[in-house]
Amino acid sequence: MTNKAIANAFDELASLMELHEEDDFRIRTYRNTYLNLRKLDRPLAEMNDAEIKSIKGIGDATSKKIRELLSSGQMASLEKYKSDTPPGVVEMLDINGFGPKKVRAVWKEMGIESIGELLYACNENRLVEYKGFGLKTQEDLHKKLHYYLRSKNKLHLDAAEEAADAMCILLSNQLPGAVVQPVGALRRNCPVIDTVELLLAYDEDPYPTLSAIEGLHVEQSDAQTTYLQLEGGARICLHHCKHEEFGSKLFRFSGTQAFLEAFAQAVPGVDFRNLPSETAVFEKAGMPFVHPALREDGHAVALARQGKLPDLITENDIKGVLHVHTTWSDGLHSLEDMCLYAQSLGYAYIGITDHSQSAFYANGLKPDRVLAQMEEIDRLNEKMAPFRIFKGIESDILNDGSLDYEEAILQRFDFVIASVHSNLRMPIEKATERLLRAIENPYTTILGHPTGRLLLSREGYPLDWDKILDACARHNTAIELNANPYRLDIDYTLLPRAIALGIPISINPDAHSKDGIHAIRYGVMVAQKGGMSAANSFRMNL
Repeated sequence: MTNKAIANAFDELASLMELHEEDDFRIRTYRNTYLNLRKLDRPLAEMNDAEIKSIKGIGDATSKKIRELLSSGQMASLEKYKSDTPPGVVEMLDINGFGPKKVRAVWKEMGIESIGELLYACNENRLVEYKGFGLKTQEDLHKKLHYYLRSKNKLHLDAAEEAADAMCILLSNQLPGAVVQPVGALRRNCPVIDTVELLLAYDEDPYPTLSAIEGLHVEQSDAQTTYLQLEGGARICLHHCKHEEFGSKLFRFSGTQAFLEAFAQAVPGVDFRNLPSETAVFEKAGMPFVHPALREDGHAVALARQGKLPDLITENDIKGVLHVHTTWSDGLHSLEDMCLYAQSLGYAYIGITDHSQSAFYANGLKPDRVLAQMEEIDRLNEKMAPFRIFKGIESDILNDGSLDYEEAILQRFDFVIASVHSNLRMPIEKATERLLRAIENPYTTILGHPTGRLLLSREGYPLDWDKILDACARHNTAIELNANPYRLDIDYTLLPRAIALGIPISINPDAHSKDGIHAIRYGVMVAQKGGMSAANSFRMNL
């Protein structure tokens, strides 16, 4: 098991214990274990018992639970609480912002034991009379339930890619001579994936071999499609074909129906069957290659025919890393470690943006700590030149739209990312006005994760995008494409409008650890989907 999976097991155990009103001290212990295990660089699987016990907050009992997870993949105490709790009640704990105390209330006081029953109770206004629940709470829960149900069984882009990579390796090892590649929404770089689709070129029937693989559940649906699922993993839709038709099938299964219809209408009567490579499909059509990320609708076909396809941005075009957190606020690694790691990856610069003072929950920086951090940055800049470290901040946009420091502090930063982190439940008028004031602030360099959304967990607040984009263009404020796969915010569908107005787009990892820097990959993938070129990218001046 990975450190993340082990940490999550303790978080789930703490939630279930709180649900059952167990001892507060033990609940806090397991919550802290979750937080401490997330900060580890070294895999727990590589540690001996003494090393595990040396981790902050890990005692004998917790150490034994970690070893239990490492050896069997299960924790007896966690399984016991699961068995004592209706499955639907356990599932309620996955609803963002609906904690164990409220879950216990609807379970024990109202007799509700499933998501469906809870949704029905909201529809019937049955929650409003219970203690801790009012009309606003019920309305908020109702929205969260609908969002949860719409998002259920879907995957973030990184999780879908991880599942696809694992299956590609497995199939390549088990089927000699096979060619396997992601298709569908994953190949189109969609931020959220409904189904992980793969295309397999193999000249024999793959079903007998796949059925014999231990730990792989195989369900044959028809002669050309197999549904697979690794134990505890995502469900995979596997299309299979002969090698000679791989290119034709790769093309077919990568584009949406709207794209395929527009493509066929552009070159009527052309037979694209049995082509071994995808490039051969475009060559036969007399059309330039359309990047898979753009194959959502007929617009890309029109651009291709006009010779106006964009030169899409790549990871190599990103010269520096902005939006980086360190141990000065809520990051997992020190300022120097983050800088050295970014330098080792070949970047020319890094922009440090720890949280501002109002973010007390994230150890935000008071003015004296801002100045102390700037002194450390000065020392590191001398040590690491020509690599450059920029002094930045992720400033909270306060409720009235102002930034989080007085002008005397703001003017000392090289750049400011302005983001909303509090009071997220806003109507469109309030949210728009709040962001407009921040955009108009002369110290705002970049508007951070502009809708505040968390994909598959929390919808973003609504905005009047005509006003927001117009203001960014007038005030020369860049917009962040937050590359964290849980955000990917600004949405790619808005990029063409922003680009047309000349607004620079800053692809930022929002890194809270060294590994977090690699999230830039997902930001670039989504930027490609929005037709973004390197020329549209925000860069710091060295």
